[in-house]
Amino acid sequence: MEGGLRWRRTSLDFPLLAFLASALLSTVFAFNFNVAIFGTYSRYDGLLTTITYLALFWAAVQSIEGPQDARALLRTAVASAYAVALVALGQALFDTFRLGSLQPAIGSLGNQNVTGAFLAMACPLAYLELTAASTWAGRVVTANALFVVVAALVLTFSRSAWLGGGVAAGVIAFAGRRSGRQFGLAAGVIALAAVVVISGLVPNPLTTKLEHRFASLWDPANSWGPRLPIWKDSLRLIASRPILGYGPDNVGLVYPRFQTGEWAMATSGAELQIDKTHAEVLQVAATQGVVGVLAYLVVLGAFIRSFWRSPRDNLSTALFAGWVAYQITVQLNFTALAAAFPFWIVAAVSVRTWETEPPYRRLAVPAAVPRPMTAVAAVLVAAAAIAGVAFPYLADSSLRDAVDRDAQAAAARARALSPFESVYAVEMGNLAYERGDWTAAKRQYEAAAALGTYNPRVYRSLALADMQLGLRRDALVAARKAVELDRFDPANQALVNQLEVGGP
Repeated sequence: MEGGLRWRRTSLDFPLLAFLASALLSTVFAFNFNVAIFGTYSRYDGLLTTITYLALFWAAVQSIEGPQDARALLRTAVASAYAVALVALGQALFDTFRLGSLQPAIGSLGNQNVTGAFLAMACPLAYLELTAASTWAGRVVTANALFVVVAALVLTFSRSAWLGGGVAAGVIAFAGRRSGRQFGLAAGVIALAAVVVISGLVPNPLTTKLEHRFASLWDPANSWGPRLPIWKDSLRLIASRPILGYGPDNVGLVYPRFQTGEWAMATSGAELQIDKTHAEVLQVAATQGVVGVLAYLVVLGAFIRSFWRSPRDNLSTALFAGWVAYQITVQLNFTALAAAFPFWIVAAVSVRTWETEPPYRRLAVPAAVPRPMTAVAAVLVAAAAIAGVAFPYLADSSLRDAVDRDAQAAAARARALSPFESVYAVEMGNLAYERGDWTAAKRQYEAAAALGTYNPRVYRSLALADMQLGLRRDALVAARKAVELDRFDPANQALVNQLEVGGP
């Protein structure tokens, strides 16, 4: 509407484009192209998601006009973290009383490590607001926000997020201005002393669990759960395809080939399929190879360089501390949507703050162009919203109806709304299997396999459907695939043995 197109440039532009190019290249040569584009159900960590992250960063950079816009976004992030923390604390309290044992604070983000990553990033921003408050009312409000966010972070029991938050506190203490360093160090000492005193004087399940989780930070071999063996197996996976990797979000499809033990078990005793390397740099190496890791390291270096060349005031330091907290957390876990989306917005604020006057380019357009262009843009945004938000929501809602009510029509509707997602084809296959419609079950299971699923039960059901149709050779292929995805389930190997000997 101003008669021209203008876009700002930052020092992150080319590193991020290089990372995107690496993701695109690994997608072209992916183990499963569909998964590489769209990601797997519930993860959605494919190429489109990477494009979304970078587009969100770029759009935020363009929309921030000055320090006031940047500060408004940061305060929105703190307010959002406060809301997330309140929900998480309420959920933890409710679940603790309902189940009779201490439960972690998860809230609405789906996982304690994801919640922890977001809150760890927000803690330095909340601290910044506290130090910047000039009135007692402002100090009370911001101190309340910081306390609630830190309390929820502690009660996530996420050791990776604790570690990220601790390093962020160190960044503020030693890289901020003198007053900020003194306040940060004093607050840290007082908080640590309070934890020690409370733990010693008032033993209770909370302090006992906190002590155990904190002590386990320094004992990775025995206390970090399955991470170390998963990392070891992941190195073998990476070495098998080192240059370009297996493609975005394809780890779950190939990791079982390299898995040497049952590392993740549900409370019911069933094995959980591993679809992430649980370390972001290893995840990039597994999905994008050495090329992707190099681009990824360049991106991290560009962020550090951007901060290093900034004025180094308390605002810049708090933003860098939040960036560090998030990075440390995901290096011991993996990128997840609920924390990644706010991270990329805060990252944009950070770069716009560190690079106060980034260069921009301007392209003049004829006077007759702006209105039609605006109309076209509005239509495209609406279409993207329908395709990216409405259809997936309706598909998932239909899937729930199909599972709860055994409704074939609901499953078919979900399949039509999201034809690239394997879980909907699996549900249609399950319904056909239950009806004894072996031909339909085979067709849907094979469609799910082509779209990309690492669920071994799908292949076992496909093998059984093939047996009912008299297709013993196809059944053996499907049964062997089930063993490949889960060799530790004796039912899979028993089915292969039965087919190999020609038994009934």
